[in-house]
Amino acid sequence: MIRALALLAALVTASAAAAQPAAVTTPLKSLDATSAGQPIVMPAGPLRVTVSETLIPAHGALPVHKHPYPRYVYVLAGRVRVTNLVTGQAAELKAGDMTIDPIDQWHRAEALGDEPVRLIAIDQAPPGAPTTVRREP
Repeated sequence: MIRALALLAALVTASAAAAQPAAVTTPLKSLDATSAGQPIVMPAGPLRVTVSETLIPAHGALPVHKHPYPRYVYVLAGRVRVTNLVTGQAAELKAGDMTIDPIDQWHRAEALGDEPVRLIAIDQAPPGAPTTVRREP
């Protein structure tokens, strides 16, 4: 009887595990260069990873700035135009798009349309190092 109950419990557990949907990972984008075509090179030594969310109000903009290290950006909502002031290149990004900001090149971002822009940024930099430098007026 105990063996039968153990076998029944094992079958129920296996059946429940089989009924669970499997996790699926779908690559969305793979990049090996910044938006300015610079290769992505990791800083040497210890790193701190910082994840941040930025909200740009509808019709708003970020001030002119640059990043000394790679910054990975994913657009959660809205549409944004990122203009590289060094190369003159401009890119329009929408929800679901991803980019890597240029390294040590001044750029700005402005919200397009009537919807705010929500961005997730991931920075990898030495502990205590700035990840964003604003240009003085």
